[in-house]
Amino acid sequence: MEYLQNAGYSCTIAPFATPILFRALQNRRQLATKVSQTLYCTLRRLLRVRALKRFDLIVIHREAFPFLSPLVERWILSMHARVVFSFDDAIYNGHDEVSSLNHPLLYRAKYGHGYDEVMRRCVHVIAGNRVLAEHAKRLNPNVSIIPTVVDCRQFKYKSPRRYNHGPLTIGWMGSRSTVRYLSIIEPALRKVAEVHGDRVQFLFVGAPEHKLNVPRARYLSFNLERELHDLHSLDIGLMPMPDTEWTRGKCAFKAIQYMAAGIPTVASPVGIATDVIQHNVTGLLANSTDEWVNGLGRLISDHSLRERLSRSARRTIEQSYSLHVWGPRLVLLLDQLSNSVRVVSDGSVAA
Repeated sequence: MEYLQNAGYSCTIAPFATPILFRALQNRRQLATKVSQTLYCTLRRLLRVRALKRFDLIVIHREAFPFLSPLVERWILSMHARVVFSFDDAIYNGHDEVSSLNHPLLYRAKYGHGYDEVMRRCVHVIAGNRVLAEHAKRLNPNVSIIPTVVDCRQFKYKSPRRYNHGPLTIGWMGSRSTVRYLSIIEPALRKVAEVHGDRVQFLFVGAPEHKLNVPRARYLSFNLERELHDLHSLDIGLMPMPDTEWTRGKCAFKAIQYMAAGIPTVASPVGIATDVIQHNVTGLLANSTDEWVNGLGRLISDHSLRERLSRSARRTIEQSYSLHVWGPRLVLLLDQLSNSVRVVSDGSVAA
């Protein structure tokens, strides 16, 4: 937003959910709030879509409406000639991995190959990584890769601390949709806890109702205001993933956040994780239980290794996954899409 505004763009950001609905969705209860807020947000979205003609360029990120995709997207495409589609997950593959968690029928209607039509008809597609771009290029020749990035001014670097300042905290930050992935490494975490004893403790942020059979573990809900504090509480970050079409399309944002903060990371070698993490240079990759146990053990025992990986990881984020690098490139892309975006009455862009 900052870079677009400084370049002379007037931007309107219109998320579907209100903060009230977002907080309610993090809770398994509050059904009345969820229903009433969803109805309110639906009406608000429909009114906003009707007003889109006044904008010079429309950017749809992932979806314009959470369900019944892509009906609303088709409506937008029928009324506006300049629509850009942006996505950072394998939404063309559907949401089968998440569908079994809470609302199967709703999630099966959320994503799928209906988005192929949207990508085909947009003037440009922005993909979050090379895997997503490969799919988009089959449908539309006008595709750019802009990865998920962090603002390194907010994600401050934290030098790894030594064990003599207290037990090292091994942790994970995520959501209900990805918390199941922790089961992949649960045996490894138990083994690490057994071998290293009081030298380690665990922190899991994002789905506190999901408990692991791991000692000395704390579980916290995700809180946006507390996000950076919780992140900096970690000494070693975890990013386990199964190898599926959905996970191969993920942008490894969890690893990017860890690395930006200087947190040595162990991740599954799936999809874009192998682009973001160079094994034994910017982090560690682990595929089996033994590899997870050995990798975590190396980080626990070797402070110099943690320091080396930490510095290299931060440097990688600053050079390749930072807002400072990609903000100007997004501005350049919008300039290239159409000079008319810059010379009309107010140069406005909707997202």
